[in-house]
Amino acid sequence: MAGCHKSLVKPGSTPVFFSDSRSVGLLPTSAMKVPMDMPQHLEGTFIKEDGSETSFDGDTWVRANDSILTVILFGGFGTTLAELTYVGDSVSFESSVMDVKKMKAEYVLADLQVCFYPFEALKENFEQSGFEFTEVLNGDDFVRTLSENGKTILKVEKKGSEINLVNELRRYKYHITLGSN
Repeated sequence: MAGCHKSLVKPGSTPVFFSDSRSVGLLPTSAMKVPMDMPQHLEGTFIKEDGSETSFDGDTWVRANDSILTVILFGGFGTTLAELTYVGDSVSFESSVMDVKKMKAEYVLADLQVCFYPFEALKENFEQSGFEFTEVLNGDDFVRTLSENGKTILKVEKKGSEINLVNELRRYKYHITLGSN
């Protein structure tokens, strides 16, 4: 069985709800200032309504520059399990094993943008919607915090080649190891 879903998304037109009442649009790919083209290892954990956890991990290849943001998820034998691509004004999500119609690709892209896109572009985008977005730098490392009315929604911490994203409101987290495959 193979599933394929493609949707046309104009930057800024599809809302990504970071809180129950406020949303932001995806930043255009042109906002990416430091290109990347590298393997990564991704681990994710989601806490369900009943308190149980669902987790996954896999190797990915991420390419991000001023014209594309793409993530390819690989299986154990190097086969492509899913590919998520954001180019110009379109988002494409294809997978042979995931139900891509149930996943909102824009939300995955928005999380990746918070991890990798420049702080100033993110800050402007979030503040236009009434969020507070801060960054504490320590060399190349950082802690980014998204909050609403003083309550933390999302925190991203980068230390060396490790990135941890925790969405406290939606109860999920990602751990990304850069350059690992």
